[in-house]
Amino acid sequence: MKIGKNSINQKNILIVRLGAMGDIIHVIPAVKNVREALPTSKITWLVEDNIKDLVEMVPEVDEVLVFPRKRWQSWLLRPERYFQFISEMFAFFKQLNMKRYDIVLDFHGNFKSGLLGYLSAAKIRVGFSMGYCKEFNYIFTNVHITPRQKTMHRIEKYLSLVQGLGIEAYYKKPVFSVPEQDNNYIDDFILKNHLGQKSMAIIHPGTSLFGKYKRWPTEKYARLSDKLIEDFGYAVIFTWSGPEYNIAEDIRSHMHFPAIIACKTASVKQLVALLQRADIYIGGDTGPTHLASCLGIPTIAVFGPKDPVVYAPFDENASVVRKDIHCSPCEKRRCEHVTCIHSITPDDVYSEICKLRKKRGLTF
Repeated sequence: MKIGKNSINQKNILIVRLGAMGDIIHVIPAVKNVREALPTSKITWLVEDNIKDLVEMVPEVDEVLVFPRKRWQSWLLRPERYFQFISEMFAFFKQLNMKRYDIVLDFHGNFKSGLLGYLSAAKIRVGFSMGYCKEFNYIFTNVHITPRQKTMHRIEKYLSLVQGLGIEAYYKKPVFSVPEQDNNYIDDFILKNHLGQKSMAIIHPGTSLFGKYKRWPTEKYARLSDKLIEDFGYAVIFTWSGPEYNIAEDIRSHMHFPAIIACKTASVKQLVALLQRADIYIGGDTGPTHLASCLGIPTIAVFGPKDPVVYAPFDENASVVRKDIHCSPCEKRRCEHVTCIHSITPDDVYSEICKLRKKRGLTF
């Protein structure tokens, strides 16, 4: 099936990218292009419950449809919830079908996203061709887009899906709408810690448990943080989520100068509100790093195994620090040595920070 821009104009469009934070950020430029090209269309985004807050801040999206994966997974461990799980699951699929979507844009490209798109009963289901998606996703879609090359940045890959519809698409920086109460919450944290007149370096040392092999060692973050305070007078703030609080505490225990552990950010909205106050951001290959970069914050990304050509922060304000070793990049889920990340020194990162400061005209 071939389609073009005229055939999808003024339609009910479903965007499917269920998670995670970094990937959702990478999809937003494509959605911005869809909105600009089709201003009268209704755009709904199907996303998992644990990251819905991020999509709710995207002004180009008219409706957020939540796939409650986290809640359903917890119910599967509790037999007394089985009836409620089955009942809610059928109600969700019925709601999905009754929305009467005309077109599905499946940016996720796996079995689950393909099945959800298929169950929506949309006549036009756009996805990536075989070899550019996972888990036989292509059997659920009927319009297949082939990116121009195998290895390319995720943002460019997602833009190619839109370009396949006949829409001229190019990178557009995400813009988020943060609720006033979340800004007020962060203002209160800034006030209590007397940070109003200080240059802030926000460091996010954690990753998801799934990606913990990509973490830079805590003692190296500690040495770098001390240099940022001593040489530049930054107020260093560590952001965290869930069990990552212990990582921030461990870093502080190795430091000679005082640093601050950020307030709990109960939602992505509050994290955005905090990141917007930063003068510089340092973090690993994780969602908050992509978030900081797309907000226009000077960003240093400490990369280990993943290929920066595909996964690096996309904006020109970002810089990647990595080691060129024989086994990197790779796509392994586990590694016994992770030499690629452990071989990066605090001086390597500090040097990149100095280059970034010089580029921005900051004096030492």
